[in-house]
Formats: sequence, structure tokens, C-alpha cells
Amino acid sequence: MRKHFNRIFLSLFLLIGLAFMASACTTKSNALTFGEGDWDSHAFHNQVAKYIIENGYDIEVNVVASDTSIMISGLKSQNIDVSLEVWSDNVVTYQQDLMNGEYEELSVNFDDNKQGLYIPLYLQQQYPDLVSVQDLKNHANLFPDPDGSGKGIIYGGPEGWSATEFLQRKMSAYNLDDSFIFKTIDSGATLSATIASAFRDQAPWVGYNWEPTWIMGIYDLVLLEDSAYDVDQYAIGEGAFPSVDVTVAVRNGLNDDYPEIYEFLTHYTTSTEITNAALAYMQENSKEADETAIWFLNNYQNLWSTWVPESVYQKVISALE
Repeated sequence: MRKHFNRIFLSLFLLIGLAFMASACTTKSNALTFGEGDWDSHAFHNQVAKYIIENGYDIEVNVVASDTSIMISGLKSQNIDVSLEVWSDNVVTYQQDLMNGEYEELSVNFDDNKQGLYIPLYLQQQYPDLVSVQDLKNHANLFPDPDGSGKGIIYGGPEGWSATEFLQRKMSAYNLDDSFIFKTIDSGATLSATIASAFRDQAPWVGYNWEPTWIMGIYDLVLLEDSAYDVDQYAIGEGAFPSVDVTVAVRNGLNDDYPEIYEFLTHYTTSTEITNAALAYMQENSKEADETAIWFLNNYQNLWSTWVPESVYQKVISALE
């Protein structure tokens, strides 16, 4: 993920400014405010919706940089109108917030996201019996530790990530620590670099990753199978990661102020595969999120045309031309 420095400070500044604009919470203006987290997929989805709204509905969209907690606070206070990518499991109060009517969930952007231990497809084609996490114990020799421990190496995420902590429990629960070293990585970028290096040399590699990311859009990686997610098993490091509903959430009152936008957002649904492809395009072509949105709108007309009325579709197409 690209890192945007000072985003939290910027978002605090902007939200404080918005708080003084009391009329924004009580009176309709011809502009919408989108919250945006510090990850590329959120920026991409924001720019897709922004382009459609500005060119199809003639309403301005402003984007406010914010972390998840500030976005949720902004939805509650009505200083933020829309979030296109709420990772619902990362918001502890999410279900209670919805029950309390703090804000609304309009659609699920995507819910087929995955995370876990991956290997390259070419490796599985060489070793077709390497299918599950448990199978790793029979192939530790394929992944020699470059530090010479005599064990295999499994790459993990950074220390402090909940996913890293879960995989550390899994190493013990599955007795993988008998034959493997679990090596944490200092950043997602470093983890991606180990994958790129392995693919360049067509070398064995096993480690943690997640979807959607540009890595998954560029490289053919296979998620190793595990038993189905179970909340009790998960607590002790067994089984698969759960998928997460990544939702489109809006402030209360948006339907009254912008009924056409509200209706559009109820139809905004994509997939991890599509998001992977967009992030791969962004990475491989050094494009920004707004440029990637135009690529998406040109290449996925059959999808987004179902989100909007014909009149809006034609206006967006004209803008693209």
C-alpha cells in the first residue's frame, strides 16, 4: 500500500473545520464529502464513485483523508457523507452502530476478500500435493531459511498486526514450528518485495498475504487451504481467516438530501478480483487513483452501467469520450 504521510493530521484539521460549518449537517449543499482511508483500494473506489457522481449527477465530491475511526465518527456526526470501503470487522461497534441508527449501510462493496498463507501457482504445479497449510510440514526443505537455521521459512506480516499474531498461534497449533521459522516482516512493502523476488527467480516461497492488493493482481498466488473458519478454533490459531464484509456506509439523512445518489450507492458492488485488477493496473502503470478509475469505467461498462439510470450512464460515457 502506498503511504500518505500526515493523513491523520490532515483529516483532523479538515474535520474540525467541517465541524464549524454547522449548516453542512442541517442544510443540503451541492457537494458531498467522502472519507478516505490510507489504502489504495479505498482511493480507487472513491474516484470511481466521484467520477460518476460529478459527471453523471452534476454534484461535486470532496475527499477527506481519514483513518477508520475518524471516518466512522464523521458518519455519526454527519461531517462525512459516504465511505465506499468500510472494513466492518475492523470497526468494533459497527453492528451496534447500525442497530442504533448511527449511520446506514447501503451495500456490500465486496465480501470475497481473503487472507492467509500463499504459495506461487508455479510451485503448486510442481508439487501438486502441496495444497493445504498442513501439507507444508512435508515440504519444509523447499523453503530453506537464508539465515541457516536448518529449518524452512514462512514469511509473516509486521509485528503487531492481528493477522501476524494469529499465524504465530497457527505455527504452534499445527506444529509447523518444528520445521519452520516464522519470519515477521517490517512492512507490507517488504513482504511484497520477497514475493517479487521469488517470482523473478521462479523460486519457492510461502508466506502471508491478503486480497485485494496489487500483488494479487500481478502475480499468480494460491491460498493454501485450511479448515473452515470457526470463532473458537480461530482463537487458538486453527482454521482459516474469516472473510470480511467491506461495505458502503452513508450518514443519516443522505436519502432525504440526495435520493439519486443514495439509490446509486445501493447498487455499488464490485469484487476482490476486480479490485485486484485495478490495483495491479495502478501499480504496473504508475497511475493515480483517478486515472485508474477512468481505466475501470472504460473497461467495466457492463458492470457500472447497472448501478445508474440510462441518462446518467450516457452522461458519464460522454465525459469519458
